[in-house]
Amino acid sequence: MASGVLNSARQLGGCVGLAVLATVAAARTGSSASPSALNDGYALSLAVGAGLFLTAAAVAAAVLPRRRPADVPEHREAELEGIPS
Repeated sequence: MASGVLNSARQLGGCVGLAVLATVAAARTGSSASPSALNDGYALSLAVGAGLFLTAAAVAAAVLPRRRPADVPEHREAELEGIPS
């Protein structure tokens, strides 16, 4: 069940993220269809996407642990030998 929730959240996040970036680009472009207006819209959208990526990377670097604690055994199979399943 957790795998399905993770997969759905990932797909919805991608869809919503793409929709937000397309909306940013369309708002910047406006009703003009000139190449320079489209370029400005796409450039702003890519800059917003890069900013969100950098923010997510900074949050991940601050929240995730840097290394494993020393008292956690690396392999638990040795502890489970002889225990009936």
